[in-house]
This record gives sequence, C-alpha cells and structure tokens, in this order.
Amino acid sequence: MTTFSRRKALALAGAVALASGLAAATPALAQDCEKVELTFTFWGSVNEKNDIENAVKNWNTNNPCIQVKPMHIPATGTNYVQKLTTMIASNTAPDIGYLGENQAFQWATEGKILDLSPYMGETPDQQYIKSTIYKAGDTLMGTGLATGVMLIYYNKDVFDAAGVPYPPAKADEAWTWQQFVDNAKLLTKDRSGKNATDPAFDPNSIDTFGVTLPSWWGGWYPYVMSNGGQFANEDGTALTLNSPEAVEALQGFQDLIYKDHVMPNPTQTSSLPTGDVLMQSRKVAMSMDGMWRVTDFAKLGINWGVGVLPKWKTAETVVLSVPKVIFSQTKHPKEAYEFYKYISDPAQVGLFKSGLWAPHEKAYFTEPDLLKTWVQAEGSAYPPEAMDAIVDYTLNHAPQQAPVYQLKNIGQIMSEAVEPNIQQIMNNKATAQDAMDKAVATAQPMMQGRW
Repeated sequence: MTTFSRRKALALAGAVALASGLAAATPALAQDCEKVELTFTFWGSVNEKNDIENAVKNWNTNNPCIQVKPMHIPATGTNYVQKLTTMIASNTAPDIGYLGENQAFQWATEGKILDLSPYMGETPDQQYIKSTIYKAGDTLMGTGLATGVMLIYYNKDVFDAAGVPYPPAKADEAWTWQQFVDNAKLLTKDRSGKNATDPAFDPNSIDTFGVTLPSWWGGWYPYVMSNGGQFANEDGTALTLNSPEAVEALQGFQDLIYKDHVMPNPTQTSSLPTGDVLMQSRKVAMSMDGMWRVTDFAKLGINWGVGVLPKWKTAETVVLSVPKVIFSQTKHPKEAYEFYKYISDPAQVGLFKSGLWAPHEKAYFTEPDLLKTWVQAEGSAYPPEAMDAIVDYTLNHAPQQAPVYQLKNIGQIMSEAVEPNIQQIMNNKATAQDAMDKAVATAQPMMQGRW
C-alpha cells in the first residue's frame, strides 16, 4: 500500500473527492495482492460507534488489500476486558484496539501488547504530545487514541446577567483560585436573588450555583499540580497527596461547597442532571469537564464558551488519552500499524470535528492546514476561543502525564486509598489534611513504583 504524507493528502483533497464520486459507481480495481484481514475492537456511544464504523468503511474502500473488521464491545463494567481476555486465551486476539490504562500497562509487561518501537522510532515525542506516549518498561505501547484536556465551560448569559467577566481562554490570563472563588460567589444566587457575597444570602436555598467540579481525579488533580503538589514521589513508592501543596488545593475544593457555598454537595449532585444540562437550565454558571464535552455543549442551543482552569501557582491542565494498542498476537504488524495511525487521523474520523476527540500529533496544533481538519474545520463544534483554551492549552500547558498512566497498581491505589478519602473531603467528613494522611498510610503497602 502506498502511503502519502498528510500534507500531500490534504493537497490532493479535491482529487480524492472526485475519485470518491466515481468510486460510488465503479467497483474498486482489483489489485495484485494477498488480502490481509484485521480486527479492531473499540467501545463508545452510538454516535462514536457510527463514526468509527464509517471511518473503517472508508478505509476498507480505499485499501482493498487490508480489510478491517470493526468489533464494538460495550465498556460496561469489566465486559470489554473480559471479552478481550477470552479472545487472547483462545489465540484470537484482535489486531488493534482501545484498552483501558490499567489493563494496557499490565498486559504490556506480560508480552500481550506489541512493542511499537520499530515503527515509531526512538523519539516519538518529536511527533506526538509527550503525555500521550505510553511505555511499560522497555515496551513502547504506542500512543493514546486522541486527547482531551480539562476545561471550564460556562453559560455566557448567566455571566452577563451577573456582570461577571468570562473565564479567560488564555492560560497566561487564567484566574487565580481566589479570583475564581470571588466570581463564583457573584454567580451563585439564592431563590430571593441574592448572591453569595450578600450577608442575607441563604445557602440552604440556592437557585443557581456558581460552579460544578467533578469529584473523580480529573476534577481535583490539576489543581494539586497547579499548586506544586504531586500524586506520588519520584520513584512511585509513596503517595504524596498529604503534602502542604496538595492539601491546600484539596481544602480549597472542599471550601467551595461548605465555606463559599458556590458548588452543590455530593448529595445534591446525585439528584441533579449533568453539568451541561444544569447550564442549559441556568442552574449553574460554570462546569469543569473534559474537552470531549464540546460535542454535548454544542447541541444545547445556549450561549456557551470555554475557558482555562483557575490556577493556584501555575496555569496547568491534564491530558487524558485512552491507550490504543496493537496486540502481540497479530500476524500482520505492519498493516496493523497503518490502520493504527489512520484511526487517529482527524482528516479521516469525524469525531475530531464534532468535538469529542482532539488530536495527539503536535502538527495538528500548529499547522494551519491541519487545524482546518478539526478545530477550524467548516461546521466544527468548537467555539472561537478554543484556539487558546484547547489548542494552546493542550500543547503548552499540560506538562505532566497523569498518574494513572505512570504508576503501577494504580487501580487499587485509587479505589482503596485515594477515592474513599477524597469522598470524605467532598462529604465534609474530614479535613483535606486528615483525609490525605489516611490515604497516604492506606496506600503505602500498595505502592509498587512506576512503569
């Protein structure tokens, strides 16, 4: 199969469009090749499933010698991993697939994941965003499927009504944590219309909250990093979330609920709809969430925008990226790698333009013609400020790889030590210091170092 550079492919877009019209009426010319068949496993919503299947269909049309069978497996519970485990045990593993980080790193050390060093070279970080490159020991697993950073979404009409400036889109203009709290107070209104700065404000009768932040690690860890804190020590043998820097950030998170009264508590949150729906109904002014929610906010029919996270010391966010792997059982590694690259190409998959995925190759964040394949594409879901709040923010302000892609045994550490104690903070059952001291002690026998 002849492989064109992306730049050549874009330059030939007109010719491809013409050829696609002819292809609809003319069968593909037979090619003198031995047909290769690959299996690709993935999960996702109905919309994601349809988009992926369309991309695979296009691949199969244009690559008659390498045919790919898409296999959608719901990711509910352990269903996806169980299915793959059975396939691997029966020597019928897929060739390419999504894989959750816990399983991906473990399977890489067990030889179940193909080492992509021969295909990606010694310096993949020159091409890809560094935090999306995954290694387990000497095995280069490859990259994530796409990227998504944590952002602030907001309802512009709620801000306008309160006379509050919009959250900055530029990282170098990010609100300080105190500015964030002060503005959230102005946006929080009780049922009599008083905001949270008014001495007569009733915190037990709130009609509009200033903000909602998720309680999973993507909702609080960026602020720990911003304040100079770390999840674990350098060699990954001790949890460090009880450091002064981490504790201050986590205490600030708790204070949003119980001191500042600008965010719903967990009991209230459990009975409320998602942040995008709350924004649509004007029950919340800001919602922290992943970049992948652009696709949902774009469908709400409200006047919305995106901004960077508030900062403690430095403006930082975190990149999330589902590992995408080639299984070592594949009989066709070269052909599998061709499709491996294709399925993360914004020019081929509509999920980039729709706002569910962002690219993982640096060129798509810097080159004008490649930006036009997703964030600046005609009809894309992104608001104008996305060039700063997503493009620049991802490329230049997400310096650290998230701990879930670095630490061994992270699943047990999170589920048994960190998450229960984060919930203690969120439920006002413990101070951040006491909760994190307990988390550190509980996690100690579970710490096994870094991959």
